[in-house]
Amino acid sequence: MRAVSVILACAASTQAATIAPRSYPPPPGPWTAGVWRPVPPIHFGDGINANNGYFWLGKEPTASCPSDVEGLDCSAYPGSKTVFSGGNDTVSLLVGVDGGQQVYVEANGALAYTKAHSDTLPEGALTNGFSRAISDAGGAPTILGFEYQDQYKNWLLCPVDGSDEVYQIFLGPYNAECVSVEMRTYTSSGPNAWEYS
Repeated sequence: MRAVSVILACAASTQAATIAPRSYPPPPGPWTAGVWRPVPPIHFGDGINANNGYFWLGKEPTASCPSDVEGLDCSAYPGSKTVFSGGNDTVSLLVGVDGGQQVYVEANGALAYTKAHSDTLPEGALTNGFSRAISDAGGAPTILGFEYQDQYKNWLLCPVDGSDEVYQIFLGPYNAECVSVEMRTYTSSGPNAWEYS
């Protein structure tokens, strides 16, 4: 009887070891992003925003809408939040301006975006490697990931000038100056801004 119990236990542990965590395709359409960290500094989905070319926690979006374009109703673009599109290899800001705005990772790991009407990227910038998937764990959150040749896998909040309220978003290896977080995405409507400056 003891031998049967040992064999069954071994079979069960072998089967459990071969089952990979499941993930599912994310919901389609626009989305916002927020950081998730259940230990201090605690963040439960606090939204990140596009501000002057980079992404931040604790800063408002820098959105604008030109008043001199005939027929453009700027009230349709309040600029109160940062809305994204994509997530299957590439990510863009969901904006009203023609050409959109591309999200990328700078050579130093900073999460950044292009200016409106420009597709210019700095040397070493990465635009491919983003992924969105619904996880099986913890209420089935939709996770935003990034991977490029085993680099920049970890989402990091890096404090600005010692502040505990404003953080810049980076991707990279763990370091003592920044804290690691999970980046979750949330279904949204949009676009919310004509362009982000």
